[in-house]
Amino acid sequence: MARIRMSPHEEEAFDKAKAILSEHFTNWAIVVIDSDEALKYDYSNYYIGKALCRETVAEMNKDEIEIDWEEVEEDRDDKEE
Repeated sequence: MARIRMSPHEEEAFDKAKAILSEHFTNWAIVVIDSDEALKYDYSNYYIGKALCRETVAEMNKDEIEIDWEEVEEDRDDKEE
């Protein structure tokens, strides 16, 4: 895992995210970057982390981009106030 200096609040949030992923998924990776542009990551195991990151980059580099937008209707009563 990458070692960077995070605030206690950031560290707590990172640990919560890992706990949630671990509870629901066998194979996971998490990557964050803080406001100082410091990178932190963790994964369920080295090979899984490496494979997930490699596949993510491959998907992101594809020429075709499909975005499914979900439109949410605004509550008209809230807009009138």
